[in-house]
Amino acid sequence: MDEQNKEMQTPAPYAAGTGSVPVAPDRAAFERMGYRERLALKRENPEVYKELREG
Repeated sequence: MDEQNKEMQTPAPYAAGTGSVPVAPDRAAFERMGYRERLALKRENPEVYKELREG
């Protein structure tokens, strides 16, 4: 069962972000982000995500 859960936690290579978004994105960079990149930002830095989403 642990092996199955481990596989589910590792994203497929095609599902990963491109890495093209800066570490501290501005509003324009946020607009260019895809769903997975925004989700990663929300998990890694929820304060910045909230500011960009509201702004």
